[in-house]
Amino acid sequence: MDHDHISNLPRIILHDILSRLSEKDAARTSVLSKAWAETWSTFPILSFCDTKIVGTFPQPMKDFFRKRRLFIDYVKRTLLRFRDQVLAVKEFKLGVNSFDLHYMSKDVDLWLKLAGESGVEVLQVCLPDRADQDGEGQELCYVLPIGVLESKSLKKIELMGGIRVDPAFMNCSIKFFSLRELSLWSVLLGDEQAIEYLISRCPLLEYVTLKCCSVLNPGGAGGLLESRTCQIKSIRMRGLPKLKGVDVQGIQEVYVDAPSLENLCFCPGDFNAPCKLEFERCTNLKGLHLWSFKSTIITEKWFIELFFKFPLLESLKLDNCTMSERICISSDKLKVLMLSGCSNLKEVIIDAPNLSSGQFCGDGIGAEKPIISFLRSSSQLEVKVMMFLDHLDLCNLRGFLQNFKPLNALASLSLFIHQPFVDEFNPVVLQDSSSLPIIKLLDLRSVPKNETFFWPVVNSLLSSCCPETITLSLHSFFCSRAFIEFFYETLMGRKENDCFCSSGSAKCWWHGLKGVKVTNTRNADDNVDFKTMLDALPTWAIHDNIIFRLEL
Repeated sequence: MDHDHISNLPRIILHDILSRLSEKDAARTSVLSKAWAETWSTFPILSFCDTKIVGTFPQPMKDFFRKRRLFIDYVKRTLLRFRDQVLAVKEFKLGVNSFDLHYMSKDVDLWLKLAGESGVEVLQVCLPDRADQDGEGQELCYVLPIGVLESKSLKKIELMGGIRVDPAFMNCSIKFFSLRELSLWSVLLGDEQAIEYLISRCPLLEYVTLKCCSVLNPGGAGGLLESRTCQIKSIRMRGLPKLKGVDVQGIQEVYVDAPSLENLCFCPGDFNAPCKLEFERCTNLKGLHLWSFKSTIITEKWFIELFFKFPLLESLKLDNCTMSERICISSDKLKVLMLSGCSNLKEVIIDAPNLSSGQFCGDGIGAEKPIISFLRSSSQLEVKVMMFLDHLDLCNLRGFLQNFKPLNALASLSLFIHQPFVDEFNPVVLQDSSSLPIIKLLDLRSVPKNETFFWPVVNSLLSSCCPETITLSLHSFFCSRAFIEFFYETLMGRKENDCFCSSGSAKCWWHGLKGVKVTNTRNADDNVDFKTMLDALPTWAIHDNIIFRLEL
């Protein structure tokens, strides 16, 4: 008889095993044996979500109130058990969606207190977003107790939703030496200086995330909370010798003075307001992500100064930024480059011998197709392109792809093709296929549903490139089964009589395919009949794809 050696492992190792499983699978281990049941009951990662007990609506109010009490009692009972048995709580995660914040604020106070008494290291609290408020704005936000951060064991805190940090934190003289990570999402600050002061009291902070936070505006008018709040104007981060990562969204002016900083992400939020970012002293910066950085036009000179000031920069991502028409990017250190939503670009010249990943995203191509050239590049370089296209853009797709120099750098192309608003769609006329770009992957994320456009779309795509692999979404909202079947029949040559090459001497390249292997993300067996495979697959599987592997 086989012995269960795993159950006899030290509890600390069993806990480590559970931490690597999903929450659902970790809970299931409790039925395996008595040892696993004890392991689960002492597992130091506690995660509570009210919807798992309350369920979904609509439901009778009587049942809702009963389930709400069950949830509150369950959380309290669990935390009391850990405290009374002197069991450690490494992580405490709380997600509340169905409860009134005013109703349960005292319960949350108690839960945080009990978690702190059990040596909690990671605290994650997600509460419902703020809504209408009373005259003072007091009842609809959970006020964070100052004692939460005083826990000497706390290393990471993440707050999200209807939570308020009051000015009382500014009266605290205690330094929170244990805190390494601070993350605030959609949190309300009672004073604009509260968060800056709080950060200054955490000298060993390594990561700071501030997203969509706001400040209570005493001069606001009206009865809605939105009219009494405003965007945070500015924030300064200094005196943080350990700071490695900063992610700020929704603050107009950001000043960072941290020589140890490695990664910085900035999005000002209000696109019409002027914004400012100062980080010149962060000379060890390795990753920079600017998102909707509109107040500065990014020019060729900007890139030269950037790489001069930050010689260690390896990753640069520019998302929806204002740029000049022609830019040159030159760096021996750069490994990752992303340009997204920079629609006015006409030419990009990249001289980066160690670049291994390039990403380009855009809305439409237009008649003036941008030229993207790589003067020096790594043999490992893979360029990924994602485009949102209408039917007219398909006519320019081939020229757009051919403007990548060299062509073999282009590895994958992901397309979202909009449904045409007109009844007629003039397809691309097939040209000589000898110069078509060969790419590793053509990923069709979204295609038209009207069967009238199936052939023009397929012909345009296959007349623009020769992909080694083609994927189609199985989600019926993005791709119909009729389109998948049509695409398959086209590749297998059954639609040859309808093809434009039938009247000419030059044949479409896909009619000469050596073979087509069809699989899907749920089953890699390419010996299954195509129709049988489709019948067995769900139609609303958002992450699943049909995969066509072509033998060219």
